[in-house]
Amino acid sequence: MQKIRILKQPKTLITFLAVLIFISITTFATVALANQSTIKVDANVVNIRTGPGLSYDIMTQVVGGEKINVISEENEWYKIRLSNDQIGWVASWLIANTEISAASNKTGTIIGETVNIRSEGNTEATILGKATKGTELTVLFQQNGWTQVQYNEQVAWVSSDLIEVTAETKTATPTSLTKEDTKVPIQTITVRSDGTNIRSGPSIDEKVLVKASKGDSFTYLSTAGDWYQIETADGQKGYIANWVVDLSANKTAAPTANVTSLSEATIVIDAGHGGEDPGAPAPTYNEKEVTLKTAKVLADRLQKAGANVILTRNSDETVSLNQRTVISNQAAADAFISIHYDSTENPNEASGTTTYYYYEKEKPLAETINAQLQQNGLLPNNGVHFGDFYVTRENRQPAVLLELGYLNNTVDQATINTDSYRYSIVESIYQALNQYFAP
Repeated sequence: MQKIRILKQPKTLITFLAVLIFISITTFATVALANQSTIKVDANVVNIRTGPGLSYDIMTQVVGGEKINVISEENEWYKIRLSNDQIGWVASWLIANTEISAASNKTGTIIGETVNIRSEGNTEATILGKATKGTELTVLFQQNGWTQVQYNEQVAWVSSDLIEVTAETKTATPTSLTKEDTKVPIQTITVRSDGTNIRSGPSIDEKVLVKASKGDSFTYLSTAGDWYQIETADGQKGYIANWVVDLSANKTAAPTANVTSLSEATIVIDAGHGGEDPGAPAPTYNEKEVTLKTAKVLADRLQKAGANVILTRNSDETVSLNQRTVISNQAAADAFISIHYDSTENPNEASGTTTYYYYEKEKPLAETINAQLQQNGLLPNNGVHFGDFYVTRENRQPAVLLELGYLNNTVDQATINTDSYRYSIVESIYQALNQYFAP
């Protein structure tokens, strides 16, 4: 018996030590995961997808220096939360490398009369919206009687019994294309920044043929995944990544609105800044206050004309730049108008209004609005200019940004926060939109 006791004691001790080691390792791993829950993106651009795989649609992109929070990991993909609380997936091996891939998913057709679209694959999940019979959605994958779909720029779920999935595939539209762009052939590729590589094939591993400068334009030939084949002026053919260029079907094209009157249009009005972001200061008020006042008066004027008007904010609240573009994209806005007031480093250096656009196809909208501001405005007019602003650059709908005076100009700031000035601005924009949407 004594011998047996001697043999049992070491086993008990070993078991106890093993448990301690396991707990220590688990605790260390948990702490390590917690310490690494925030990742800084080192690559220039990384695609964020709607699911953990290259077959999922690109929902957005993050750029170098941006931080993302890791929620979980699945098959070498990180489920992450972006700064605006969007949830998406990023390949773990791409945090320091630019992703090259094409998205291709099946199409599903709603077969129920009115079907709930939910945030998760269960009947208790939040209802994000409803889809009617015949509605087509991009299908990401299916499991446990539920189908994951792309709905209003986010991942959502629908009961598999209520959607018919076809074998037909559709390739994700590049993020720089709008609904209007897809109706006509792409004609021109325009480079966004200096030193952009044109390569011999559709991969960052291919040989660099030449470097392009910002503003250089090339003839579009075809699409290969996330790359466009282009032809240079001297007839040389090469490939350029779709995330570093802008597309144009016809640089001199007329406005591409799908409606024929202002009363049929959906207009998103974006009051710049708000909440924790006061914008530029004036002696007795901040930019965020006058942008909201102007936006509300404009919304009322357009609603009385029959337009469907959406405000990105209607109070002094913080709204991220990304959320402002999401609102526009989800609403399929016929026009997005961002209201701002300007400032300079030194007082009284500049005065007046300026109209900005990002994509060439939006220039007609910008020119139409600016013409009315020039004709009816109470301050000088500085014309129409290209401007690299997030809310116009990342917007897939026709978008302009208006700077309606300088808050550190003595004359401008005294004029801006008055009813008469707001009336002149609002009437100018109203008349311009009436003209823009005219058949």
